[in-house]
Amino acid sequence: MKWLPAFLFLASFSYQVCGQNTIFLRASDLNGKKLVKGHFLMATDTSLQVKTGGGDTVTVFINRIGTIKTRRSAGHNVLMGSLTGIGVGAILGALSADPDASFLSYTAGEGAAAGALVGLPVGAIVGGITIFFKKKSKVFLINGRKEEWKGAQLYLSKRK
Repeated sequence: MKWLPAFLFLASFSYQVCGQNTIFLRASDLNGKKLVKGHFLMATDTSLQVKTGGGDTVTVFINRIGTIKTRRSAGHNVLMGSLTGIGVGAILGALSADPDASFLSYTAGEGAAAGALVGLPVGAIVGGITIFFKKKSKVFLINGRKEEWKGAQLYLSKRK
């Protein structure tokens, strides 16, 4: 029962993260090199505006855009699963510590380390499984052309 407050604390963070409804996208140049990745802000007739992870707003003109892919890559699921597994495992390991036990006694620090070590692969596996339930990315081939950009602009603006 010692783990219940920690579980509720972590659950409150997951609610905040899942409540965001912005479109994540990645834009590449005409050679396939990544130009920008982040959350969609606005699409004009000649440019795309994206808010990056650092909070900066980046404007990319369509004559530089080769492709736009919506959603995050599959590796993101594995990474987030492993990070969650580390955190939950460390908390549960620390909370289950009993240094005064006659058999298998360990401190809170040792329990946290062991829990994180076990939580890493378990979380990565769970994150890998979630890939199969993930919606597919939408890919727009722009190649710097305004005609192709119109379809992407319409799709992104409707889902903002």
